[in-house]
Amino acid sequence: MRLEDKAALITGGGRGIGAATAFLFAEEGARVGIVDIRDEGLKEVAAQAKQKGFEFKTFGGDVSKKEQIERVMEEFIQGFGRIDVLVNNAGIAISRPFLEKSVEDWVKTLDVNLIGVFLCSQSGARYMVEQRSGKIINISSIRGIDHCGREGIMDYSASKAAVINLTKTMAKELAPYINVNTVAPGHTATEMTKSLPEEIKRNMIEGSYLKRMAEPEDIAKAILFLASNDADFITGQVLLVDGGFSLK
Repeated sequence: MRLEDKAALITGGGRGIGAATAFLFAEEGARVGIVDIRDEGLKEVAAQAKQKGFEFKTFGGDVSKKEQIERVMEEFIQGFGRIDVLVNNAGIAISRPFLEKSVEDWVKTLDVNLIGVFLCSQSGARYMVEQRSGKIINISSIRGIDHCGREGIMDYSASKAAVINLTKTMAKELAPYINVNTVAPGHTATEMTKSLPEEIKRNMIEGSYLKRMAEPEDIAKAILFLASNDADFITGQVLLVDGGFSLK
């Protein structure tokens, strides 16, 4: 019960890594709220939680819209009384060749993947500062590591690199009471990767020294570690969970 009675808010909690993190947090004793722009995802995860004996509070919202995030955070605090853990997991990727990539692609990607992290963190940190405690875990990507950017999703790669830099700066500014860290997943079996051609997925698996893709639960376990008291003296760090892919 590493998160017993902790109040945790997870963005992008309606599927994939976010949902897996919500379930793991609940198993470890946390009181969980999930945010997602997709109502159907929220309903599905909440129903699955009930079957497991948990109750998640669900919040519909777009992480790139300040007024929506402030509303979500206010409702979360009203419901739980505090916020101990914030997981900034919501993200998008738009695959298009460089010469066809549009400004609109860039703006949409940065709005969700970077500005969304900033807005959610700023809103949650105001309460954490008052509490003099809190953990913020931002989800980046192996594509945000300096030599691992990928063609076709250069805007995604750039946004995830920016999340790493933002994490380090936030860790400085929000110290000493708030820990801010990043988890950078490698190729993970989520909806984002399931639609990829089989050849690309085979190459991803072949590129991993552990010869498989990560499951959402693999990433959730790393997030749990950084959210727990075991990581109380860790801040401003990037935890790669990539099966060794970045070693190449």
